[in-house]
Amino acid sequence: MHKREQIIEAAGRVFRAKGLSRTTTREIAREVGCADGTLYVHFDDRIALFLAVLEQNLPGFLKPLEALAQQVGRRTVRANLEAVLHGALEFQDQMLPMITSLFAEPELLKAHRDVLRRRNMGPHRSLQAVEDYLRAEQETGRVGRGCDPRAAAFMLLGACFYRTFLDHLMGESHAPPRARFVRDVVSSLNLGALPKAQHLPPERADAEP
Repeated sequence: MHKREQIIEAAGRVFRAKGLSRTTTREIAREVGCADGTLYVHFDDRIALFLAVLEQNLPGFLKPLEALAQQVGRRTVRANLEAVLHGALEFQDQMLPMITSLFAEPELLKAHRDVLRRRNMGPHRSLQAVEDYLRAEQETGRVGRGCDPRAAAFMLLGACFYRTFLDHLMGESHAPPRARFVRDVVSSLNLGALPKAQHLPPERADAEP
């Protein structure tokens, strides 16, 4: 493994164990087994290193998100949204403990925000992708006009965030297993969004778009 990748892997372990605000570059270097200065060959500061850890965990979430635009009118609305929620839960489970630690250090939080703005990154992008997808599916008739795409996007991604937050805060899950949770969340939203003509009897619900 390349040294830069070793540093990212080590930083992720330390960030998860101690939080971003309490982690020093010296601790990360110790975890890697290298000199402190080696980190600065690859990264300018903790924020740059944190973003590298963030980006390492993003692909599993970004792939289904980026695919949404190409999935309009294809597969089923339910399958497309479930893929996004599975990715969101996996990403949030890895990153939430690190991200929340930012709020304990205002200067670090501000620096993080500044970098996200410069790179045009952040959770608002995933929210927009889901909103755009739902709006496009309204045009195909697979999502009803009564659905507010913006509110629906908040509900879908917000449900994942709250589940992850609750699991980490309480140290145990108060929700159904992940696969069932995702199905339940998407089904609850879709049944209200689809035109009545497209509703299927309960025994055929698994075949619904």
